[in-house]
Amino acid sequence: MKILYSTAFFLTLLLVGCSATKETNFLVGTYADTSSQGINVIKFNEKTKDISLQSVVAGIANPSFVITNKSKTIVLAVEETAGDNGGKVTSYSYTKSSKSFEKLTSFFTKGNHPCTVAFSPNEDYVLVGNYSGGNLSVFSIDKAGNLSDNNQLIQYVGKSVNTERQEKPHVHCIVFHPKESKIAVADLGTDAIELIPFDKNSTPFLKENETISTKVAAGSGPRHLVWNKAGNHLYVTYELTNEVAVFDYKDNKLTQIETIALTAPTKTGSAAEIRLSKDEKYLYASVRGNDNQIVVLKINEGRKLEVVQTIKTAKTPRNFIITTNQKNVLVATQGSNLISVFDRNEETGLLIATTKELTINKPVYLFGF
Repeated sequence: MKILYSTAFFLTLLLVGCSATKETNFLVGTYADTSSQGINVIKFNEKTKDISLQSVVAGIANPSFVITNKSKTIVLAVEETAGDNGGKVTSYSYTKSSKSFEKLTSFFTKGNHPCTVAFSPNEDYVLVGNYSGGNLSVFSIDKAGNLSDNNQLIQYVGKSVNTERQEKPHVHCIVFHPKESKIAVADLGTDAIELIPFDKNSTPFLKENETISTKVAAGSGPRHLVWNKAGNHLYVTYELTNEVAVFDYKDNKLTQIETIALTAPTKTGSAAEIRLSKDEKYLYASVRGNDNQIVVLKINEGRKLEVVQTIKTAKTPRNFIITTNQKNVLVATQGSNLISVFDRNEETGLLIATTKELTINKPVYLFGF
């Protein structure tokens, strides 16, 4: 009996150990140089930190931003291109059992270089931000993933002080408020964050005439946004000045309470992505250009920021993502054609570079799949 018990105990430990090794898939948005390139599907092993390419969805032009619906059955990608009718937004169905993608619909966005896309909370609308077009497109989408031609287009006007980068509006990010029926839109070109209410039961979806615009410091260039879970703080990267800003949100109003530098002062900076840890104790921001780094910021009392680490990356870190278990960060470096793995200390927030990496052509976005 003792031998049988020991054997059973050993097998139980073995099974538990195997089940604890989780593999996570990610979609990788890229700039495609050939027709054989496109959306990449990669696999990450949380135990070994190995990262590998699983498949490529080819035949799509510059799918720089790619997301899924909640059930992972529909994939959306922008095609960051330009033309008479703008770039495109394209939908796919995904079948998990066969790991297969089927292209469904593709529509012009009526704005050049779409660079961000989001599902509405009920997943019956798709919102696309067009960087060079300086506008916001809204499309209907059915349960199967079929898009309908855009039923709303919001065009922004204006400019700001940086004559090279802010000669016109540049929509760069769309995020839904976690509690209220509104979206926040970052306009790098006009130094503004737009808060737009929406009504899920009405057409048009967005209440454009009820927009509240918050101006930020001239020449800062708001790029990416992230809300905390309570929805009372908004964190923003300022691309042109390499800064992170903190906003309080209350009674439909954004109030900037702090700005903290990510690098030495600059007017041509290139701050990019911003991510918030699950416990909301740490912020992470990427900086490209001359710096090529991730900056780790501790959040004190939910508001005050403190830089606790600056760590070098490969060339041109665009987007990055914190893994589900919060123990690693995957960094997409466009200029080095790499996705690199960093270890993350959950208590201190600090990162350590590893030797694990994967070659991908011009990776610029990561989405958990």
